[in-house]
Amino acid sequence: MLIGRRTTIRGRVTQFGFGAFLSQKFLHLSDPTEPVHLNVIKYDENLCTEIKYKTIEEFLQTPSETVNSMTWIDIDGIHDPDVISGIGERYDIHSLVQTDITTTEQRTKLDVLDDALFLVCKLIYHDMDCTDRIRQGKGRIRKSKIDYLFYSLLDVIGDHYMDVLHMMDTSVASIDNQLMKTLKRDTLESIYDLKRDILSLRSIISPFKEIIIKLQKEEETQIMQESTNIYLKDLFDHIVQANDSIDTYREMLSSFIDFYMILNSNHMNEIVKTLTIVTSIFIPLTFIVGVYGMNFENMPELRYKNGYFIVLGCMGMLVILMLSFFNYGIDFNEVFICNNARR
Repeated sequence: MLIGRRTTIRGRVTQFGFGAFLSQKFLHLSDPTEPVHLNVIKYDENLCTEIKYKTIEEFLQTPSETVNSMTWIDIDGIHDPDVISGIGERYDIHSLVQTDITTTEQRTKLDVLDDALFLVCKLIYHDMDCTDRIRQGKGRIRKSKIDYLFYSLLDVIGDHYMDVLHMMDTSVASIDNQLMKTLKRDTLESIYDLKRDILSLRSIISPFKEIIIKLQKEEETQIMQESTNIYLKDLFDHIVQANDSIDTYREMLSSFIDFYMILNSNHMNEIVKTLTIVTSIFIPLTFIVGVYGMNFENMPELRYKNGYFIVLGCMGMLVILMLSFFNYGIDFNEVFICNNARR
């Protein structure tokens, strides 16, 4: 049985939280804001039937499933407690599990029960791939037991994680290009937003890896058959790859933040350097103006016919010399060493 709901993360990513109860049936719930809908899919290798129920009472009046056929009960909506209690009574689901089903804000986990598995995991976006494969008889899903359907749903979730990582890879590359071209505060905000998304995804994928490991243990093979465990190993490899990618992106984003701070510091240093040059140029000019601005009577230069132009010329030459010094970066220590070497 698979149970889920739809939420929105910071207005950007649509997320589905799922709980799965695996025995001989599947149950799936979706958006609690919509009316409750029940869609029952019964299938085997040769036949697939799909029935939609408007109320839980109508569903409970139907006969129980046959032993040879697989049943997936797709329930959209968990805001009606009668639906959960009705399903729980029919399939003997423990009251604590029913409580976990209705508690939507849960972390990813797997509970091993006597004859069932209860799984809570998160789906990034809705995908009807498994449903279409059952209807069309594609692959080996119709030829396998219910545990393979359980694996197929996990595989779809894993594919969603990889899709998100591919989008994050594009975002990381875009931020890298932005850092090399321009220095904007929006870039830093984008880095922090993406880093938060990566941390959120990591909190989902990390326990998902532990769940797959737990499913492969001996005590779980009463439900998960050995033939399905082979596929779980392949899924585990994908999740490990996803975890490695997340760690890589985290390190890259941290280095981006450091690089942004270095660029920002260099930019500030350039501004301070420019202001220092301007100040250094005007200090001697201010000194000259201050000297000749004093009101002493005995200042012979004030009586020179071309004294004003001489002072302006000296000030202009001083500006040119200082600009040349700052532009070419003359190192007087090197000049002094060279002169000593010539001697």
